[in-house]
Amino acid sequence: MDGLESLYRRYRLSIARHIERNFGSGPPDPEDAVQAAFERFANLEDRSEIKDPGAFLRRSACNFVLDHRRAQKVRHAHADLEYDLGDRTDDFDAERVLSSKERLEIINRAIRGMDQRRQEVLIMNRIQGISCADIARQLGCSPTLVKMRLAEAVAICQRALRAADGEA
Repeated sequence: MDGLESLYRRYRLSIARHIERNFGSGPPDPEDAVQAAFERFANLEDRSEIKDPGAFLRRSACNFVLDHRRAQKVRHAHADLEYDLGDRTDDFDAERVLSSKERLEIINRAIRGMDQRRQEVLIMNRIQGISCADIARQLGCSPTLVKMRLAEAVAICQRALRAADGEA
């Protein structure tokens, strides 16, 4: 953990600046790209294989922005199609609702299985919409620690969903 926190302190600002210089201020926000890069790095099974963590993190942040923009294009295309189709489609078919409920239960189990600190940070940020800086102030800890706990909590949820999908 100490190594990850040290990397975060060392590279966070330079990666955020790199993203802003190359892609603008968002969306997505450069800080979100940094967070996603560190989440990806934290999820690696063997970080020792990464020869240049700074380059890996910078590339991951750039990929996050590119993926976000591609997804945004797909969403816009889908929204345009939905608009064109009007009321002729039904988004709430039984299979889709059941699948969503199952995935929600998987995430709920993963959250219940987390230690209280991760659980609290995840709920405050992702459900209540509180920023990491405000969470840090409320909990009396550093924003870096809050972001690390949030990344760990998100990684736990992602692993649970992948395991349920058979991707373990």
